[in-house]
Amino acid sequence: MVKKNLPVGIDDFKEIIENNCYFADKSLLIDELLSKRSKVTLLPRPRRFGKTLNMSMLNYFFNIEDKNSNRKLFEELAIFNTDKMIYQGEHPVIYITLKDIKVGSWVECFKALKHLLSDLFQSKIYIRESLNEIQTQNFNDVLMKSENADYSNALKDLSGYLENHYKKKVIILIDEYDTPLVTAHSEGYYKEAIFFFRNFLSAALKGNPYLELAVLTGILRVTKESIFSGLNNLAVSTILDNEFNHFGLTEEEVEELLKYYGLEYELEDVKKWYNGYRFGKELVYNPWSLINFVSKNELNPYWVNTSDNSLIRELLGKNDSKVFEELELIFKGEIIWESISENIIFDDLNNINTIWSLMLFSGYLTYEKMKVSSITGLKSYSLRIPNREIKSFFRQSFIETYTKGDVYFYGTMMEDLFLGNLDSFVDKFKKMYLSAVSYHDAGDSEKYYHHFMLGLLLTLGDKYVITSNRESGYGRYDIALEPKDKRNYGLIFEFKVGNENSIEEKAKEALAQIDEKRYDISMKNNGVSKIIKIGMAFSGKDVAIESEVN
Repeated sequence: MVKKNLPVGIDDFKEIIENNCYFADKSLLIDELLSKRSKVTLLPRPRRFGKTLNMSMLNYFFNIEDKNSNRKLFEELAIFNTDKMIYQGEHPVIYITLKDIKVGSWVECFKALKHLLSDLFQSKIYIRESLNEIQTQNFNDVLMKSENADYSNALKDLSGYLENHYKKKVIILIDEYDTPLVTAHSEGYYKEAIFFFRNFLSAALKGNPYLELAVLTGILRVTKESIFSGLNNLAVSTILDNEFNHFGLTEEEVEELLKYYGLEYELEDVKKWYNGYRFGKELVYNPWSLINFVSKNELNPYWVNTSDNSLIRELLGKNDSKVFEELELIFKGEIIWESISENIIFDDLNNINTIWSLMLFSGYLTYEKMKVSSITGLKSYSLRIPNREIKSFFRQSFIETYTKGDVYFYGTMMEDLFLGNLDSFVDKFKKMYLSAVSYHDAGDSEKYYHHFMLGLLLTLGDKYVITSNRESGYGRYDIALEPKDKRNYGLIFEFKVGNENSIEEKAKEALAQIDEKRYDISMKNNGVSKIIKIGMAFSGKDVAIESEVN
């Protein structure tokens, strides 16, 4: 039997159905939207979990254009057997996606938006014949990307033109509404971007008399900037809610997919790599990774390579002690409890606690349970890394952050450490450290260097139990790596800060402290017989290292 095509990289619903591609039926999203009938629905979900495909499906369902041919697309889907089919093809639709507006300046961003709106108006050019003279001029200004065009009101104006043409209210679909804002924050033009998009979206969604309903998708719920204030009928459903769970692949859908392509024997490994996300009460898999896995039959990190992850890297680079302590727990497979805000405030990204909300809603962490404080009434969530794919992202991110991207060099350096080739390790570390650390980053605080080293060493979590600032012997060591295989070397690090004239002596002092305080006693009691002890002393971009093996 000829198998259906895999829709790798295809997010157009019509193309998938007409080209006989494999499709997990999410059409009951339509039923839920129509049953709840919110004026504006915001559905934040992680990237590559089916948002664009679902929005494309909504477009083909509601769109009055090509009504009859579009109806055929739904004949084999669950929605076809519901009473909601009476709404099929009943409204003009404005459908745009902002996912590709990722540029380096506000000038480029505004230029890209003008191109997007010009293409949108071009697709509706047939309605121009029903416009009056002023409306025609306004329409042509946007179409021709004129400097005189009213781009802030473009969606509202177009919805009015469509309502006048069809005598039916308009459905507005905006996919990845927050992509330009996230990019603007990373690239340094956020104030200009939020000023425009606040007006652009408000005009279309607040009090628009031509609007039937609107659906927006994104990754984050951007707040404080008042994009959604004043909307009396706004429904927001995040991954913490039990509503609108038509994104990602369920366990049953994954089993069907693997069985269809003869890969059911891979189910357990697939679970370890791509399962583990919780959307409300549902446990789901990453669909992008699943499709790529089935296509190539290789367990690799597919999802984490589809974005620059700039916000996450920015927050990881802040070297906050609380974050590193909790990432240490996460890397060991434990959970951490954190308060989560569903509203992401870009002005608060300097507040390191924001990292947990951002990681959760972006798909880098998942949650298992929620509890409410009996005293404060505040909610907190148990967070963990969902699967091996995401763990590989953290490992790669730490390596790139702390080595300035020289991943291969880092790998050989860590191999030397693991095998006990200390001379080679020390030589490579000094070279890496010289290029990785800036005078502006380094200071006279031992904490900075402690975090730097912990960031490097956390990537070894598969082979070691990594701990820092724990009691052992007669004191508290800085960092210890106890091997999971007791035949391998254990590692104990102690750090000091000095000046350029004293770091050699400080390194010897750090190494001596490991012996004097008997920091190795816990490891030895756990059956580790071979232990590498490393004393390090730092002064700006200078480092001295002393080591020994017992």
